[in-house]
Amino acid sequence: MKTQHGSNLVLIGIPGRADISDMRSFVSTHGLGHMPHLPDEDGELWRTYGVSYQPRWLLIRSDGTEESGGGAIPASVVTDALTPG
Repeated sequence: MKTQHGSNLVLIGIPGRADISDMRSFVSTHGLGHMPHLPDEDGELWRTYGVSYQPRWLLIRSDGTEESGGGAIPASVVTDALTPG
């Protein structure tokens, strides 16, 4: 996603705590096939970022700061992430 200001937002799904076929089923069931996914079969990424359930989101800004939450990503967080500044 690119804004008029040239900011980029890259969404990557990280399905985990299941085998690849279960992860693919989750992606298909929830209509998430339009974005790339990085399977986390051993749960290392989930542990690193404190993910304990789905759906969760984690925003890592270009300055390295992080914000996270459960459920859908609030529009205000996306807007803030895409606002230069």
